Amino acid sequence: MSNKISLKDTDIAAFEEKVYTIADEVLVILKELSKENKKQISSKLIAEKMFRKESVKNALVNNDGSPDDSEADSLKDAANAVLDKFADLIPSYTEKFSSLKDTFNDKNILKNPADWLDSPIGVTKKYINSISSKNKDLETFLKQTTQYLAVIEKPLSSELSSRQQNYKEDKEFGEGLEKYVNMMKHECNINNDIESLKMAFLNKLENINNSIEQKREQDIMRLKDAEKTLGEMWERMNEIKGEADEIRRRSQEMEFESYHDALTGLYNRRAYEDKISETLANLERYNVPASLMICDIDFFKKINDTFGHKVGDLALKKLASLLRERLRKNDFISRYGGEEFAVILPHTDINGAITAGEGLRSFIDKSVFSYHDQRIPLTISVGVSYFRKGDDAGSVFERADSALYLAKNSGRNKVKTENDVIIEGTTLNKGVVG
Repeated sequence: MSNKISLKDTDIAAFEEKVYTIADEVLVILKELSKENKKQISSKLIAEKMFRKESVKNALVNNDGSPDDSEADSLKDAANAVLDKFADLIPSYTEKFSSLKDTFNDKNILKNPADWLDSPIGVTKKYINSISSKNKDLETFLKQTTQYLAVIEKPLSSELSSRQQNYKEDKEFGEGLEKYVNMMKHECNINNDIESLKMAFLNKLENINNSIEQKREQDIMRLKDAEKTLGEMWERMNEIKGEADEIRRRSQEMEFESYHDALTGLYNRRAYEDKISETLANLERYNVPASLMICDIDFFKKINDTFGHKVGDLALKKLASLLRERLRKNDFISRYGGEEFAVILPHTDINGAITAGEGLRSFIDKSVFSYHDQRIPLTISVGVSYFRKGDDAGSVFERADSALYLAKNSGRNKVKTENDVIIEGTTLNKGVVG
């Protein structure tokens, strides 16, 4: 759930205008750099462009050119809000964003707006570079494999050529034997002298014997060459097998990373979007019922503010473990973003989802979460909706999200459904925090 920035009523409009100005300028600059086809987009480059913008200067500094100390807390909250949005887009970097958040507790950092703009963009740039690095690794493996295939192609071509030469030599050998046999027949026809015939036959037999011996030596050489070639090919094949196994392992790692949250190990938002599309298709085609639960850690911001983002990360991991332990194996559990988790319950109607949600809520409420021997309360609020024909991913999520806000506004540590939203007729205040 989104955290609203805490501001005085008199400053809200002005401050929001500044935040929107900065956000708009960031988008414009990124589009400009993209059009300029910049291969290396550094946070420094973006920051430099930002401070050429008069609108940004006006938003970040006072008339005397110095940062507004009275807005230090507001700038910190704004930075946290920006980082939360980045964390939603890049869940695998949540831990790094949390660490970055801690640095904003130092008010000296907020005195330099360049650092404020530079840090989130720098972390995002590292994320993009890590993806590029993985793609380069895979490209390198593919190039190596292609090279090995080219190496194998050469001995195969050589072996084919050798086979063709063998066939030619065997044919010539057969033709030579046939020639000697014909000559011997001819001698029998023209020569009546036994001794002369004998000598002629012995001479031809000697020639045949020499030809056979030469053929045998050629065959031995061919066999040795073939054994050598096969040995080299076998060695290269083993090398390629090792490379292929490595490529397969890297590919599996990359696929896992692209569909799983780095902090909790659960499915990420990308995987959730694929799964919800599949669930909607099964409902339309096969009428398979399903429900959606949106779970949110209660007072998560308070945990972060009181104990630090490291403990906040531990709370997220603990909840992920409890979700896996309590829910069914075929339930799809994902970290939707921040402290919010989405669970798709296949073959489950709304009543079954309520039972599952209450069981999960109670199980987590009774669990023990502690840090340095200090017990920290860990509860969740749950919003439930069920898939209807004609739904899309947004509509079914919106109903569950509305039920979640109702659970929050009803005192937290509760399970509410889309039906409760209608029955209670509550005007939801979506500004509830934590």
